[in-house]
Amino acid sequence: MAEDTHRPDYGQMLASISVPVLLISPDHCIDYANDASEAFFGRSKRRLEGQRVDETLIFASERMNAALRSFDSDISAQDMELKTPHGLITVDISLSSVSKDPDWRIAIISPRNGGREHIGDQRDGGQQQAMGAPAILGHEIKNPLAGIKGAAQLLARQVDEKNVALTDLIVNEVDRIARLLDQMQKLGRSEPAELAPANIRLLIERAIRSLRAANRAMPEISINYDPSLPDVLIDADGMVQVLINLLQNATDAMQGRFDGVIGISTRFVMSGALRDADADRRSIKLPVEIAISDNGPGVPDHIVDELFSPFVTTKRDGQGLGLAIVRKLVQQMNSRVLFERDAAQEQTIFRLLLPVASGKVNA
Repeated sequence: MAEDTHRPDYGQMLASISVPVLLISPDHCIDYANDASEAFFGRSKRRLEGQRVDETLIFASERMNAALRSFDSDISAQDMELKTPHGLITVDISLSSVSKDPDWRIAIISPRNGGREHIGDQRDGGQQQAMGAPAILGHEIKNPLAGIKGAAQLLARQVDEKNVALTDLIVNEVDRIARLLDQMQKLGRSEPAELAPANIRLLIERAIRSLRAANRAMPEISINYDPSLPDVLIDADGMVQVLINLLQNATDAMQGRFDGVIGISTRFVMSGALRDADADRRSIKLPVEIAISDNGPGVPDHIVDELFSPFVTTKRDGQGLGLAIVRKLVQQMNSRVLFERDAAQEQTIFRLLLPVASGKVNA
């Protein structure tokens, strides 16, 4: 008899399928929805699960809807128009009984060409699905955020003066996250960010304060500012999120090290990179640099080329979205983010190249 081999977890297998899969209970309710279902239906798994299937799968064809409600036979149909938050999408659908539990059904929904953009094109590694997740979950997140803000405002009336700064930090961070969610709901579209002059030193200090409030055991931070730098033309809230993600990345890289140091430096780079602007195809100089470094173990060679892609991570419990969001936000600000490993200094460095507030010039 052959030795037992490790069998894959079927739940993980269903979760990894790139088209919507629903497990339907005998009472016609959705018992399980995979990750692709969230992006397709525009609802979180928590909201999908428990819903009646005939209230979720609504077709343009009443005959198809009637067959779904009857639930007395398997269904296999092609080129059916299904109503979704994205409008009518043409799909193939298979609804079949589970072999050992015939009262249970599995529905597999395969969008035709016109609908695939809603579940993530495999050619971009699922990036559209990853970037669309905040749009799907925005409503789910904003509701508890409002409660957190209200609780912090009530708490501010009862704490002593020395702790008011902490409640103010909570309120300000809730407002920033809410604004960021509004922006991230637009990530799947090509709308440019709302840019305005900003002082990068103030934004760096905001990011550090936020991160220190959430991480009591942060490594030492060594800062070297160039005091002569002009304002940069960016989206302030988006840049704070970029900085938080990069600083958190550096913090995570040095877990367990007693000699860990994060370096933050700013400088004016005369040979700053040029990048084509999306709006008018002119060039933008990027002479202002923010460098964030750490002396952690570095990034494994096999993932360097995919470092900014969704779901690429070296962390056991990581989701691999932090750097993908960094790249998207930076691109929306007509800026660049670069990665390098300084082997001689044993440092991992991320460089942000930003335009000055009056930085548009003709190439």
